[in-house]
Amino acid sequence: MEAFLSSIDPWLIYVVVAALTFGESAAFLSLVFPGEIGLVAAAALGASSGVDPILLVVVATVGAVTGGLFGYSIGRRYGDRILAWGPISTRLGAKMIEMRPLIAGPEAGALVAVARFNQITRAVVPALAGMAGMRRIRFVTANAIGALLWAGVFTAIGHYAAEWWNSTSGIVHLVAAVAIASAAGTWLLLRWRRRVSTPVEE
Repeated sequence: MEAFLSSIDPWLIYVVVAALTFGESAAFLSLVFPGEIGLVAAAALGASSGVDPILLVVVATVGAVTGGLFGYSIGRRYGDRILAWGPISTRLGAKMIEMRPLIAGPEAGALVAVARFNQITRAVVPALAGMAGMRRIRFVTANAIGALLWAGVFTAIGHYAAEWWNSTSGIVHLVAAVAIASAAGTWLLLRWRRRVSTPVEE
C-alpha cells in the first residue's frame, strides 16, 4: 500500500481536487460527492505521495472560488430556468425559494462564506446569489473567504490525521476504525428512519 501511494503523481491529485472543488458549486457536484471527502483524502495521501499541503490549500481554494463564481454567473443569467429544472426543482426547489430572501439581505456576505461548509448550500448558494442580484464584488469577497477557510480546515484535518495514523499502533487503528464505522452506521440509520417517518406530500 505504501508503495502504491508513493507512486501516485502529486499533480494528478491536484488536478482531481481542482476539478472537484470547481464542480461542487459550478455543477452541483457536492450533492453527489461532498468535497470534504476528496480534500481530506488528498491531504492524507500527501504524506506518501509528496503532496504539498500548502499548495493543496491553494489549489482547492482556487477551484472553489472559480466554481462559485461560475455558479453565481449561471444563477444571474439563468436563475428561473435553474429553479424550473427537474432535478433541482424536485429536490431543492423549496429550499432555494426559502433561502433566496436571505441572500438578498444584509447578512448575505456571511451566509455565502458559511455556506461553503455544508454540501447542499455549497452547491446552491452561488447560483442563488446570482439570482438575487447580489453585487459581484461582495459575492467574490465572501466566496473567497469561505473557500480559503474551508480548504484550510479540511486539508489540515487530512494532513494531521495521516500523521497521527502513521505514529500510532495497529490496535489504535482498529479501535478508531470500529468507532468510525459505528458512528457512520448510527448516522445512516437515523437518516433512514427520518426519511421513512417523513410523510409523503401528495
